[in-house]
Amino acid sequence: MSYTMINPIPQFNFQINRVLTYGDLACNSKEIKMNLPSVRTFEEWYTVWSDMGGSAESKKHYLHAAYYYRMAEFFLKSTDERKDDTYSKCIKNFYRAFDLELQLHYEKIQVPFEGKNLYCLKLSPTYLKGTVVVCGGYDSFIEEFVLQVHDLVSKGFEIILFDGPGQGKCLRENLYFRFDFENATSAILDYFHIKRCAFVGISWGGYFALRSAAYEKRISAVAAYDVMDDGLEVMTNVFPAPICRIIRLAYYKKWKRLLNGLVGKIVKKSVLADWAVNQGMHITGTKTPFEFYQNLSHHNLLGITDLITQDVLLLAGEKDHYIPSIQFYRLKSSIHNAKSLTCRMFTVAEGGEQHCQIGNHMLAVNTIVDWLNQHFPEAD
Repeated sequence: MSYTMINPIPQFNFQINRVLTYGDLACNSKEIKMNLPSVRTFEEWYTVWSDMGGSAESKKHYLHAAYYYRMAEFFLKSTDERKDDTYSKCIKNFYRAFDLELQLHYEKIQVPFEGKNLYCLKLSPTYLKGTVVVCGGYDSFIEEFVLQVHDLVSKGFEIILFDGPGQGKCLRENLYFRFDFENATSAILDYFHIKRCAFVGISWGGYFALRSAAYEKRISAVAAYDVMDDGLEVMTNVFPAPICRIIRLAYYKKWKRLLNGLVGKIVKKSVLADWAVNQGMHITGTKTPFEFYQNLSHHNLLGITDLITQDVLLLAGEKDHYIPSIQFYRLKSSIHNAKSLTCRMFTVAEGGEQHCQIGNHMLAVNTIVDWLNQHFPEAD
């Protein structure tokens, strides 16, 4: 398995590979490689994936349909009336697949949180080594990660996947993305009466996991899959370097009109920037780019890494187009009080260079399993 070049637009190509990485279980690779190379616009993207989803659903290939509808929904703006309908089709097919194709044993659980709910999937092994809590990131919902983490269940780990603020169904209840994710994490641990667990954060969840570990000591081992320590840096990094510097300067100088106007022009020319900013304002509940960046500026581990005292695993890909590699090295050098610190930068040569090792994600999964077996021994 390796990262495949199918579409010349990097963001489109990455999302295509998010599906391909799971192999035949998640998709018909020949169908994808035939239909996606010529896609150039969001509308073309939606149409191709939606049509493939409908076809797969009619053939009762429910997991294929779920991932196809997920891709169809991905780039739709929050104001597009098709977004909620496509999301509903996606979720419906995921659970059809879990029940009929994968025959998974799982529990769907709602955890009360600040008058609303966090949404969980609990996957239980036949023998218990320990509990691993897992969260996603910027654009995720829990159902799409089941294939990614299910291997841990076969290794004896109970998995609790949960959507936190700004993610999945929580977002549809207007529970918005927030920096103090440890509050949601603590609510999960309280609800399940967890006294000791490992925590794996996927994508932006790398920040959420490390942040949670700094304040929540029922977490005894924490894995950032991949690293993330500065949200503002990440979401301005989507721009070319000269534009990035101007936007950061405008933000720090509070030149709101300049920043909003410049970003407004840029998003018309960049697929990645268009999605990142509009999705960002949607999940944070903000109205302007300046307000969005203001929200993300709080997603920062500066000054709290010394509070992380657990066993820590930091993962990164050397060609990650989302997370600047400096964040890996910065975290590696700033976590001083961890019980142990394991750091892994995956390379092109081993096929793990992309964000979250898409294209060869089992590299990361196997690394996490080995690390858990070493640092998170069997439950008492």
